[in-house]
Amino acid sequence: MFWIELVILLLLIFWGVRKGGIFLTLAGAVGAFVFTFIFKAPMSDPPLTVLRIILAVVIAGGAMQAAGGIEYLVAIAEKILRKHPKSITILAPMISWLFVFCCGTGHILWSLLPIINEIAIENGVRPERPIAASVVSSQNAVCGTPLAAATAALVGFLEESGSVDMITILMVVIPATLLGSLASGLVMLKKGRELADDPEFQRRIASGELVLREHKEEKEVDMSGFSRQSKLSVVAFLAAMVIIVLLGVVKSLRPVLSDGSTLGMTDIIQIFMFCAAAVICLVMDKKPDVVLETPVFKSGVFAAVICLGLCWMVNIFIGAQSTFLTETVSQFTNQYPWIFIVACYLVGNITTSQGSTTAIVIPLGLALGISTPVLLAGWVTIGSHFLIPAASESLAAIAFDTAGTTKIGKFVFNTSYLLPSLVMAAVDAGAAFLLASVIL
Repeated sequence: MFWIELVILLLLIFWGVRKGGIFLTLAGAVGAFVFTFIFKAPMSDPPLTVLRIILAVVIAGGAMQAAGGIEYLVAIAEKILRKHPKSITILAPMISWLFVFCCGTGHILWSLLPIINEIAIENGVRPERPIAASVVSSQNAVCGTPLAAATAALVGFLEESGSVDMITILMVVIPATLLGSLASGLVMLKKGRELADDPEFQRRIASGELVLREHKEEKEVDMSGFSRQSKLSVVAFLAAMVIIVLLGVVKSLRPVLSDGSTLGMTDIIQIFMFCAAAVICLVMDKKPDVVLETPVFKSGVFAAVICLGLCWMVNIFIGAQSTFLTETVSQFTNQYPWIFIVACYLVGNITTSQGSTTAIVIPLGLALGISTPVLLAGWVTIGSHFLIPAASESLAAIAFDTAGTTKIGKFVFNTSYLLPSLVMAAVDAGAAFLLASVIL
Protein backbone atom coordinates (compact mmCIF):
# COMPACT_ATOMS: atom_id res chain seq x y z
CA MET A 1 0.00 0.00 0.00
CA PHE A 2 2.93 2.35 0.70
CA TRP A 3 4.13 2.39 -2.89
CA ILE A 4 0.64 2.97 -4.28
CA GLU A 5 0.09 5.92 -1.95
CA LEU A 6 3.59 7.26 -2.70
CA VAL A 7 2.92 7.18 -6.44
CA ILE A 8 -0.38 9.02 -5.90
CA LEU A 9 1.37 11.59 -3.72
CA LEU A 10 4.05 12.24 -6.36
CA LEU A 11 1.50 12.41 -9.17
CA LEU A 12 -0.58 14.96 -7.25
CA ILE A 13 2.50 17.09 -6.58
CA PHE A 14 3.52 16.89 -10.24
CA TRP A 15 -0.05 17.75 -11.29
CA GLY A 16 -0.06 20.78 -9.00
CA VAL A 17 3.31 21.96 -10.30
CA ARG A 18 2.24 21.57 -13.94
CA LYS A 19 -0.96 23.56 -13.40
CA GLY A 20 1.01 26.13 -11.44
CA GLY A 21 0.13 28.84 -8.96
CA ILE A 22 -2.36 28.17 -6.21
CA PHE A 23 -3.36 24.86 -7.78
CA LEU A 24 -0.47 23.21 -5.94
CA THR A 25 -2.29 23.69 -2.65
CA LEU A 26 -5.58 22.58 -4.25
CA ALA A 27 -3.86 19.40 -5.42
CA GLY A 28 -2.88 18.90 -1.78
CA ALA A 29 -6.52 19.16 -0.76
CA VAL A 30 -7.42 16.58 -3.42
CA GLY A 31 -4.72 14.37 -1.91
CA ALA A 32 -6.24 14.80 1.54
CA PHE A 33 -9.55 13.58 0.11
CA VAL A 34 -7.96 10.58 -1.62
CA PHE A 35 -5.95 9.46 1.41
CA THR A 36 -8.79 9.82 3.93
CA PHE A 37 -11.89 8.81 1.96
CA ILE A 38 -10.35 6.09 -0.21
CA PHE A 39 -7.34 4.78 1.76
CA LYS A 40 -8.90 5.54 5.17
CA ALA A 41 -5.72 7.21 6.42
CA PRO A 42 -6.00 9.00 9.79
CA MET A 43 -6.44 12.75 9.52
CA SER A 44 -3.47 15.00 10.30
CA ASP A 45 -3.38 18.73 10.93
CA PRO A 46 -1.63 21.25 8.66
CA PRO A 47 1.46 22.91 10.23
CA LEU A 48 -0.24 25.89 11.85
CA THR A 49 2.88 27.07 13.69
CA VAL A 50 4.81 27.17 10.42
CA LEU A 51 2.00 29.13 8.77
CA ARG A 52 1.96 31.70 11.56
CA ILE A 53 5.72 32.22 11.31
CA ILE A 54 5.53 32.69 7.54
CA LEU A 55 2.73 35.25 7.83
CA ALA A 56 4.54 37.19 10.57
CA VAL A 57 7.74 37.39 8.52
CA VAL A 58 6.07 38.45 5.26
CA ILE A 59 3.92 41.10 6.96
CA ALA A 60 7.07 42.67 8.41
CA GLY A 61 8.86 42.42 5.06
CA GLY A 62 5.86 43.88 3.25
CA ALA A 63 5.74 46.78 5.69
CA MET A 64 9.41 47.54 5.06
CA GLN A 65 8.82 47.50 1.32
CA ALA A 66 5.77 49.75 1.62
CA ALA A 67 7.81 52.26 3.62
CA GLY A 68 10.55 52.37 0.96
CA GLY A 69 13.08 50.35 2.92
CA ILE A 70 13.91 47.93 0.12
CA GLU A 71 14.52 50.80 -2.33
CA TYR A 72 16.89 52.31 0.24
CA LEU A 73 18.80 49.03 0.49
CA VAL A 74 19.05 48.88 -3.31
CA ALA A 75 20.63 52.34 -3.37
CA ILE A 76 23.21 51.26 -0.79
CA ALA A 77 23.98 48.18 -2.89
CA GLU A 78 24.44 50.30 -6.03
CA LYS A 79 26.82 52.60 -4.18
CA ILE A 80 28.98 49.64 -3.11
CA LEU A 81 29.02 48.10 -6.60
CA ARG A 82 30.00 51.36 -8.30
CA LYS A 83 32.96 51.78 -5.96
CA HIS A 84 34.41 48.44 -7.09
CA PRO A 85 33.22 47.94 -10.70
CA LYS A 86 36.08 45.67 -11.84
CA SER A 87 35.20 43.11 -9.16
CA ILE A 88 31.53 42.96 -10.09
CA THR A 89 31.52 39.24 -10.99
CA ILE A 90 32.47 38.39 -7.40
CA LEU A 91 30.94 41.37 -5.64
CA ALA A 92 27.49 41.30 -7.29
CA PRO A 93 26.52 37.80 -6.09
CA MET A 94 27.85 38.54 -2.61
CA ILE A 95 25.87 41.81 -2.47
CA SER A 96 22.79 39.97 -3.74
CA TRP A 97 23.23 37.35 -1.02
CA LEU A 98 23.74 40.00 1.68
CA PHE A 99 20.75 42.14 0.78
CA VAL A 100 18.38 39.20 0.35
CA PHE A 101 19.67 37.98 3.71
CA CYS A 102 18.87 41.35 5.29
CA CYS A 103 15.38 41.79 3.85
CA GLY A 104 14.27 38.15 3.62
CA THR A 105 13.07 38.24 0.02
CA GLY A 106 14.55 37.72 -3.43
CA HIS A 107 12.43 40.58 -4.80
CA ILE A 108 15.27 43.01 -4.13
CA LEU A 109 17.15 41.38 -7.02
CA TRP A 110 14.84 42.88 -9.67
CA SER A 111 16.04 46.35 -8.72
CA LEU A 112 19.69 45.27 -8.63
CA LEU A 113 19.87 43.53 -12.03
CA PRO A 114 19.68 46.69 -14.21
CA ILE A 115 22.42 48.23 -12.09
CA ILE A 116 24.62 45.12 -12.35
CA ASN A 117 24.11 45.00 -16.13
CA GLU A 118 24.97 48.70 -16.58
CA ILE A 119 28.13 48.55 -14.45
CA ALA A 120 29.32 45.37 -16.18
CA ILE A 121 28.96 46.80 -19.70
CA GLU A 122 30.58 50.10 -18.74
CA ASN A 123 33.62 48.21 -17.48
CA GLY A 124 33.89 45.69 -20.31
CA VAL A 125 32.71 42.75 -18.22
CA ARG A 126 30.47 40.15 -19.85
CA PRO A 127 27.09 40.79 -18.08
CA GLU A 128 26.25 37.08 -18.07
CA ARG A 129 28.90 36.51 -15.43
CA PRO A 130 27.63 38.78 -12.61
CA ILE A 131 23.96 38.46 -13.62
CA ALA A 132 23.85 34.65 -13.60
CA ALA A 133 25.87 34.46 -10.38
CA SER A 134 23.65 37.09 -8.72
CA VAL A 135 20.42 35.34 -9.75
CA VAL A 136 21.45 31.99 -8.27
CA SER A 137 22.98 33.66 -5.18
CA SER A 138 19.79 35.57 -4.44
CA GLN A 139 17.84 32.32 -4.30
CA ASN A 140 20.60 30.73 -2.24
CA ALA A 141 20.31 33.54 0.31
CA VAL A 142 16.65 32.65 0.84
CA CYS A 143 17.96 29.45 2.45
CA GLY A 144 20.36 31.44 4.64
CA THR A 145 18.24 34.21 6.12
CA PRO A 146 16.03 33.71 9.18
CA LEU A 147 13.59 36.20 7.64
CA ALA A 148 12.58 34.13 4.60
CA ALA A 149 9.34 32.15 4.60
CA ALA A 150 11.15 28.91 3.69
CA THR A 151 13.69 29.25 6.53
CA ALA A 152 10.89 30.15 8.93
CA ALA A 153 9.11 26.97 7.87
CA LEU A 154 12.29 24.93 8.38
CA VAL A 155 12.74 26.37 11.88
CA GLY A 156 9.11 25.63 12.68
CA PHE A 157 9.36 22.01 11.57
CA LEU A 158 12.66 21.29 13.33
CA GLU A 159 11.79 23.06 16.58
CA GLU A 160 8.41 21.31 16.76
CA SER A 161 10.12 17.96 16.28
CA GLY A 162 12.75 18.82 18.90
CA SER A 163 15.56 18.07 16.43
CA VAL A 164 17.54 21.30 16.62
CA ASP A 165 17.02 24.93 17.60
CA MET A 166 17.02 28.02 15.38
CA ILE A 167 20.50 29.23 16.30
CA THR A 168 22.10 25.91 15.41
CA ILE A 169 20.27 25.96 12.08
CA LEU A 170 21.57 29.46 11.34
CA MET A 171 25.12 28.52 12.36
CA VAL A 172 24.99 25.97 9.56
CA VAL A 173 22.95 27.53 6.77
CA ILE A 174 24.41 31.07 6.89
CA PRO A 175 28.08 30.18 6.27
CA ALA A 176 27.14 27.30 3.95
CA THR A 177 25.03 29.45 1.62
CA LEU A 178 27.54 32.30 1.81
CA LEU A 179 30.32 29.98 0.66
CA GLY A 180 28.10 28.59 -2.08
CA SER A 181 27.33 32.07 -3.37
CA LEU A 182 31.03 32.96 -3.37
CA ALA A 183 31.74 29.80 -5.37
CA SER A 184 29.08 30.76 -7.92
CA GLY A 185 30.89 34.03 -8.58
CA LEU A 186 34.34 32.44 -8.75
CA VAL A 187 33.25 29.85 -11.29
CA MET A 188 31.82 32.58 -13.54
CA LEU A 189 34.98 34.70 -13.67
CA LYS A 190 36.05 33.36 -17.08
CA LYS A 191 32.70 32.05 -18.34
CA GLY A 192 32.08 32.74 -22.04
CA ARG A 193 33.88 35.08 -24.42
CA GLU A 194 35.08 38.47 -23.30
CA LEU A 195 32.43 41.13 -23.91
CA ALA A 196 34.33 42.87 -26.70
CA ASP A 197 34.59 39.57 -28.61
CA ASP A 198 30.97 38.49 -28.19
CA PRO A 199 29.17 38.43 -31.58
CA GLU A 200 25.72 39.20 -30.14
CA PHE A 201 27.09 42.21 -28.27
CA GLN A 202 28.82 43.44 -31.43
CA ARG A 203 25.63 42.96 -33.44
CA ARG A 204 23.58 45.01 -31.00
CA ILE A 205 26.15 47.79 -31.04
CA ALA A 206 26.25 47.84 -34.86
CA SER A 207 22.45 47.85 -35.20
CA GLY A 208 22.00 50.62 -32.64
CA GLU A 209 20.01 48.39 -30.24
CA LEU A 210 22.62 49.11 -27.59
CA VAL A 211 24.25 52.51 -27.20
CA LEU A 212 27.30 52.74 -24.97
CA ARG A 213 27.93 55.74 -22.77
CA GLU A 214 30.79 57.85 -24.08
CA HIS A 215 31.82 59.20 -20.71
CA LYS A 216 32.54 56.53 -18.17
CA GLU A 217 33.16 58.70 -15.17
CA GLU A 218 31.99 57.28 -11.86
CA LYS A 219 28.26 57.76 -11.44
CA GLU A 220 27.21 59.20 -8.11
CA VAL A 221 24.34 57.49 -6.29
CA ASP A 222 21.97 60.07 -4.83
CA MET A 223 20.97 59.01 -1.30
CA SER A 224 19.36 62.32 -0.37
CA GLY A 225 15.98 61.44 -1.82
CA PHE A 226 15.19 58.76 0.74
CA SER A 227 12.84 59.71 3.52
CA ARG A 228 13.30 59.16 7.21
CA GLN A 229 10.60 56.49 7.17
CA SER A 230 12.46 54.34 4.62
CA LYS A 231 15.58 54.36 6.78
CA LEU A 232 13.63 53.69 9.98
CA SER A 233 11.83 50.77 8.37
CA VAL A 234 15.17 49.09 7.65
CA VAL A 235 16.37 49.79 11.20
CA ALA A 236 13.17 48.36 12.71
CA PHE A 237 13.27 45.26 10.53
CA LEU A 238 16.94 44.52 11.17
CA ALA A 239 16.59 45.30 14.88
CA ALA A 240 13.87 42.68 15.14
CA MET A 241 16.14 40.15 13.44
CA VAL A 242 19.01 40.95 15.82
CA ILE A 243 16.73 40.62 18.87
CA ILE A 244 15.41 37.28 17.63
CA VAL A 245 18.93 35.95 17.13
CA LEU A 246 20.03 37.32 20.52
CA LEU A 247 17.15 35.60 22.31
CA GLY A 248 18.02 32.42 20.46
CA VAL A 249 21.64 32.57 21.62
CA VAL A 250 21.04 33.74 25.21
CA LYS A 251 18.22 31.56 26.43
CA SER A 252 18.24 33.24 29.87
CA LEU A 253 16.81 36.38 28.22
CA ARG A 254 13.63 34.60 27.22
CA PRO A 255 10.70 35.20 29.59
CA VAL A 256 9.60 32.41 31.93
CA LEU A 257 5.80 32.28 31.78
CA SER A 258 3.36 31.86 34.66
CA ASP A 259 3.01 28.12 33.97
CA GLY A 260 6.76 27.67 34.41
CA SER A 261 7.53 27.22 30.70
CA THR A 262 9.98 29.36 28.73
CA LEU A 263 8.73 31.22 25.69
CA GLY A 264 9.72 29.26 22.59
CA MET A 265 11.61 30.63 19.61
CA THR A 266 8.76 30.08 17.17
CA ASP A 267 6.59 32.38 19.28
CA ILE A 268 9.43 34.89 19.68
CA ILE A 269 9.88 35.10 15.90
CA GLN A 270 6.19 35.87 15.44
CA ILE A 271 6.05 38.45 18.24
CA PHE A 272 9.05 40.50 17.10
CA MET A 273 8.22 40.32 13.39
CA PHE A 274 4.73 41.65 14.14
CA CYS A 275 6.20 44.30 16.45
CA ALA A 276 8.61 45.40 13.71
CA ALA A 277 5.69 45.65 11.28
CA ALA A 278 3.76 47.73 13.83
CA VAL A 279 6.67 50.15 14.30
CA ILE A 280 7.10 50.54 10.55
CA CYS A 281 3.39 51.19 10.02
CA LEU A 282 3.49 53.86 12.74
CA VAL A 283 6.39 55.77 11.18
CA MET A 284 5.37 55.59 7.53
CA ASP A 285 3.07 58.17 5.96
CA LYS A 286 0.82 55.59 4.28
CA LYS A 287 -2.15 53.60 5.45
CA PRO A 288 -1.23 50.16 6.83
CA ASP A 289 -3.37 48.50 4.15
CA VAL A 290 -0.70 49.28 1.52
CA VAL A 291 1.31 46.42 3.04
CA LEU A 292 -1.23 44.02 1.54
CA GLU A 293 -0.39 45.25 -1.97
CA THR A 294 3.39 44.77 -1.80
CA PRO A 295 5.08 42.00 -3.81
CA VAL A 296 6.80 40.74 -0.66
CA PHE A 297 3.50 40.24 1.14
CA LYS A 298 1.77 38.66 -1.85
CA SER A 299 4.57 36.17 -2.53
CA GLY A 300 4.79 35.30 1.17
CA VAL A 301 1.06 34.69 1.50
CA PHE A 302 1.26 32.55 -1.63
CA ALA A 303 3.97 30.47 0.09
CA ALA A 304 1.73 30.10 3.15
CA VAL A 305 -1.22 29.01 1.04
CA ILE A 306 0.93 26.46 -0.79
CA CYS A 307 2.25 25.20 2.54
CA LEU A 308 -1.30 24.79 3.88
CA GLY A 309 -2.56 22.32 1.27
CA LEU A 310 0.74 20.65 0.45
CA CYS A 311 1.81 20.02 4.05
CA TRP A 312 -1.65 18.77 4.91
CA MET A 313 -1.46 16.08 2.24
CA VAL A 314 2.15 15.15 3.09
CA ASN A 315 1.37 14.97 6.83
CA ILE A 316 -1.58 12.63 6.20
CA PHE A 317 0.61 10.39 4.04
CA ILE A 318 3.44 10.35 6.59
CA GLY A 319 1.07 9.69 9.47
CA ALA A 320 -0.50 6.73 7.68
CA GLN A 321 2.86 5.26 6.62
CA SER A 322 4.97 6.16 9.66
CA THR A 323 5.70 2.53 10.59
CA PHE A 324 6.82 1.59 7.09
CA LEU A 325 8.89 4.76 6.77
CA THR A 326 10.74 4.30 10.05
CA GLU A 327 11.26 0.53 9.82
CA THR A 328 11.94 -0.02 6.11
CA VAL A 329 12.65 3.10 4.06
CA SER A 330 14.80 4.71 6.76
CA GLN A 331 17.21 1.74 6.66
CA PHE A 332 17.86 2.46 2.99
CA THR A 333 18.22 6.26 3.37
CA ASN A 334 20.49 5.85 6.40
CA GLN A 335 22.72 3.52 4.39
CA TYR A 336 22.78 5.90 1.40
CA PRO A 337 22.17 9.39 2.89
CA TRP A 338 23.25 11.15 -0.29
CA ILE A 339 19.99 9.99 -1.88
CA PHE A 340 18.07 12.41 0.36
CA ILE A 341 20.34 15.30 -0.64
CA VAL A 342 19.85 14.55 -4.34
CA ALA A 343 16.10 14.20 -3.77
CA CYS A 344 15.95 17.65 -2.13
CA TYR A 345 17.81 19.16 -5.08
CA LEU A 346 15.52 17.51 -7.63
CA VAL A 347 12.30 18.42 -5.80
CA GLY A 348 13.56 22.00 -5.57
CA ASN A 349 14.03 22.04 -9.33
CA ILE A 350 10.56 20.64 -9.91
CA THR A 351 8.70 23.11 -7.68
CA THR A 352 11.15 26.07 -8.12
CA SER A 353 9.85 27.27 -4.75
CA GLN A 354 11.82 26.99 -1.53
CA GLY A 355 8.63 27.17 0.53
CA SER A 356 6.91 24.38 -1.40
CA THR A 357 10.01 22.19 -1.36
CA THR A 358 10.45 22.69 2.38
CA ALA A 359 6.85 21.60 2.92
CA ILE A 360 7.56 18.37 1.03
CA VAL A 361 11.07 17.28 1.99
CA ILE A 362 11.45 18.29 5.65
CA PRO A 363 8.43 16.40 7.08
CA LEU A 364 9.45 13.41 4.99
CA GLY A 365 13.07 13.63 6.14
CA LEU A 366 12.00 13.83 9.78
CA ALA A 367 9.70 10.82 9.34
CA LEU A 368 12.57 8.85 7.79
CA GLY A 369 14.83 9.69 10.71
CA ILE A 370 17.36 11.44 8.47
CA SER A 371 20.27 12.78 10.53
CA THR A 372 20.32 16.55 11.02
CA PRO A 373 23.60 17.09 9.09
CA VAL A 374 22.16 15.28 6.05
CA LEU A 375 18.78 17.01 6.47
CA LEU A 376 20.38 20.47 6.42
CA ALA A 377 22.81 19.51 3.63
CA GLY A 378 19.84 18.53 1.49
CA TRP A 379 17.76 21.54 2.42
CA VAL A 380 20.36 24.17 1.48
CA THR A 381 20.37 22.87 -2.10
CA ILE A 382 16.70 23.70 -2.72
CA GLY A 383 17.56 27.26 -3.76
CA SER A 384 19.69 25.94 -6.64
CA HIS A 385 16.60 25.34 -8.78
CA PHE A 386 18.16 26.14 -12.14
CA LEU A 387 18.57 22.68 -13.64
CA ILE A 388 15.82 23.61 -16.09
CA PRO A 389 14.85 27.23 -16.93
CA ALA A 390 11.48 27.05 -15.19
CA ALA A 391 12.01 29.55 -12.36
CA SER A 392 10.63 33.02 -13.06
CA GLU A 393 13.88 34.73 -12.08
CA SER A 394 15.93 32.67 -14.57
CA LEU A 395 13.66 33.76 -17.43
CA ALA A 396 13.14 37.38 -16.40
CA ALA A 397 16.84 38.08 -15.78
CA ILE A 398 17.63 37.42 -19.44
CA ALA A 399 15.72 40.60 -20.35
CA PHE A 400 17.94 42.69 -18.05
CA ASP A 401 21.08 41.74 -19.99
CA THR A 402 21.05 44.38 -22.74
CA ALA A 403 24.22 42.90 -24.25
CA GLY A 404 22.45 39.59 -24.93
CA THR A 405 25.03 37.41 -23.17
CA THR A 406 22.70 35.78 -20.61
CA LYS A 407 20.68 33.15 -22.42
CA ILE A 408 19.06 29.74 -22.63
CA GLY A 409 21.04 27.39 -24.87
CA LYS A 410 19.89 25.23 -27.76
CA PHE A 411 19.51 22.19 -25.51
CA VAL A 412 17.40 24.05 -22.87
CA PHE A 413 19.49 22.69 -19.98
CA ASN A 414 22.63 24.58 -20.99
CA THR A 415 21.55 27.94 -19.59
CA SER A 416 23.78 30.66 -18.18
CA TYR A 417 22.66 29.57 -14.70
CA LEU A 418 23.48 25.85 -14.91
CA LEU A 419 27.21 26.00 -14.05
CA PRO A 420 27.01 28.46 -11.13
CA SER A 421 23.95 26.75 -9.65
CA LEU A 422 25.50 23.25 -9.80
CA VAL A 423 28.72 24.46 -8.19
CA MET A 424 26.74 26.40 -5.61
CA ALA A 425 24.59 23.37 -4.71
CA ALA A 426 27.66 21.16 -4.27
CA VAL A 427 29.46 23.71 -2.07
CA ASP A 428 26.27 24.42 -0.09
CA ALA A 429 25.66 20.74 0.65
CA GLY A 430 29.27 19.95 1.48
CA ALA A 431 29.71 22.96 3.77
CA ALA A 432 26.37 22.40 5.54
CA PHE A 433 27.13 18.72 6.16
CA LEU A 434 30.59 19.45 7.56
CA LEU A 435 29.42 22.37 9.71
CA ALA A 436 26.45 20.46 11.11
CA SER A 437 28.62 17.41 11.81
CA VAL A 438 31.01 19.58 13.82
CA ILE A 439 28.41 21.71 15.62
CA LEU A 440 25.93 19.01 16.55
